[in-house]
Amino acid sequence: MKRIVLFTVTALTFALGTPSASASPALSLAAPTGSQPVGTTSLYLKDTSRPDPWVATVPYRELMVSLFYPTASSQGPKKQFMTETEAAAVFEEAGITGIPPSVLTTVHTDAVVDARPAGRRLPLVVLSPGFKRPRAELTSLAEDLASHGTAVVVVDHTYENVATTFPDGHVTGCAACGHYDEAFWKKLAGGRAKDVSFVLDSLTHSKWASLIDPARIGMAGHSVGGSSAIGAMVADPRIKAGIDVDGTTDVPLLAPGLDRPFLFLGRANTYTPGTGVESGSWQRDWDQLKGWKRWLVVAGMAHPSFTDIGLVGEQLGLDFGATTPAARGQAVTAAYVRAFFDQHLRGVPQPLLDQPSSRFPEVSFAMTSTPYLPAPTGDRPVGSTAVYLKDTSRADPWVPSVPYRELMVSLFYPAESPRGPKTRYVTAAESAALLDGSGLKVPPDWLTTMVTHSVADARPAGSHLPLVVLSPGYTKPRATLSALAEDLASHGYAVALVGHTYENTGTSFPDGRFAGCASCEVPHDSAFWTKLELGRAADVSFVLDSLTHSKRASLIDASRIGMAGHSMGGASTIPTMVADARVKAGIDIDGRTEVPLTPPGLSRPFMFLSHEQTPACAPNEPWERDWAQLTGWRRWLEVAGTKHASFTDVGLVGDQLGVDVGATTSAARTQEITRTYVNAFFDQHLRGVKQPVLDTPGYPEVSFCR
Repeated sequence: MKRIVLFTVTALTFALGTPSASASPALSLAAPTGSQPVGTTSLYLKDTSRPDPWVATVPYRELMVSLFYPTASSQGPKKQFMTETEAAAVFEEAGITGIPPSVLTTVHTDAVVDARPAGRRLPLVVLSPGFKRPRAELTSLAEDLASHGTAVVVVDHTYENVATTFPDGHVTGCAACGHYDEAFWKKLAGGRAKDVSFVLDSLTHSKWASLIDPARIGMAGHSVGGSSAIGAMVADPRIKAGIDVDGTTDVPLLAPGLDRPFLFLGRANTYTPGTGVESGSWQRDWDQLKGWKRWLVVAGMAHPSFTDIGLVGEQLGLDFGATTPAARGQAVTAAYVRAFFDQHLRGVPQPLLDQPSSRFPEVSFAMTSTPYLPAPTGDRPVGSTAVYLKDTSRADPWVPSVPYRELMVSLFYPAESPRGPKTRYVTAAESAALLDGSGLKVPPDWLTTMVTHSVADARPAGSHLPLVVLSPGYTKPRATLSALAEDLASHGYAVALVGHTYENTGTSFPDGRFAGCASCEVPHDSAFWTKLELGRAADVSFVLDSLTHSKRASLIDASRIGMAGHSMGGASTIPTMVADARVKAGIDIDGRTEVPLTPPGLSRPFMFLSHEQTPACAPNEPWERDWAQLTGWRRWLEVAGTKHASFTDVGLVGDQLGVDVGATTSAARTQEITRTYVNAFFDQHLRGVKQPVLDTPGYPEVSFCR
């Protein structure tokens, strides 16, 4: 049975006893954030094509809606939030005593009643409130959208709310209230879809038709109003984009699903994936959403926090159990709802929807249809360029018929400006090859949509920068270390991210050729891994030769070169440092070293960074063997709750898709830790800046094993 979330009010203690409305403090809604004044009007609509679904004796369906829109002037009488009769019904249903209902009749709003509209053919957003809730609860959101140039219609679903007042003075109650089984919620959702379609028919064939662009209609709702958005979109193709705000979806979205944009926005404690029945309903429908989609959760929110019930209730001293203030909750809701419709009804890209934002740290991306890299933490814009290199001094080790070794390298660096087209993460062919056999239900070119932060071919800023070479894991393309590369560059490093041809799922070359994983067809015995590590060392030395004798030579300080890698890329770091004295410091991120480090060992700084072992800091024979031969500065760190993929973009994408790789520390958190220690290591050993975090663990997840 569905749980009904209404006013969850605790500790109703009022020092004022039973104050009069005039003695109560002034209550207000959130002020609109747009530049345009807001007008509003109430409309009575009557659908004679169907009887009321809740009162069989009423042979028609009558609705009250509030229409909000931009206007030219803020002067004039403001909209009443609720009538006293409506307020009394809301208080009675919630069991609230000690506050006169009249206080809700004086709540300050910003919309001017019956003002003249400004503009025409505006995007239209339909808003639907929660079960038992009046349309007034979405006034702040409606006013905010209208202040940014959107027409908004807020629907009262008659007999599904505790009180609806009609122009002739009659007031309907909640005839739908009572017994709530599966059939009830199915009927409710179906009825709301019909209500919304009727409202759209009415508005687009009325005197308001010129105000609305019928090609740009969206819908959002709270609670059951949000969960009804999916059904309304399935029933009515005019609705181009939809949002469910904190509403459990009781009616499953069936195949073929829905290919229009959709956003889930809910409480973190209820809708974080895996938390219970509520989040399970979103997961079920998420798999049937075939278009652009996001699943966002907000920390510290209660169910009313997304609405004016939470906003006004908090001002009245009601405790809904939220830790995020109601005004902040309203700001979060308005920002994400507005961004969603600006992107999908206006066609204006919204970075807020691409990845978590420092503006709203309460908001987490639980899942997404468009993967993203976390933003770099440094203060410099990042540029990148793809570099093709050809080593004619040796044949390719994996395809002997190729008499040279050709490599693709991504070079990242501080840029003069953050403006310009962002770097493409991978080509369509590389995406398809990497995703092949993954079992993920995404299009083959899905990874081409990855949101990156480096500007393609931007002008570099600075010269003689320390250079870090990054080498990815075996079978992994160079792109899978992009998040780390972008972060290092934002802190003032040049970064060469090497693609080791024929050793990963696929490499695209500038002339259109595509090289697959030829080495994957070779038996993976001890000789294979030795050849792989030593071949990577040769690749890195060739890359250093090429970059330091090219037009990019002035960007790099050849006396300050370091290397880090993940998995086989990390294991290859020691052989590279042994073979090439130019590499002054190195990091092995979770890579098993196959080629032993032999006397006289290595006297340059080196760090091992491992995923969680059982037990913690358990012996690792290859690392123990090489540790004994490291005669310079050295560290051995382990990160609790991590798995092998946690340190790379593979882990980040997995988390964004909701793929469980067995890690208990999120990939985003692991990326933060990895960036911190990699930056600190190179700052200390390439820049000579002492880093305390390398001497004492700076994160509770990090242990110093040696």
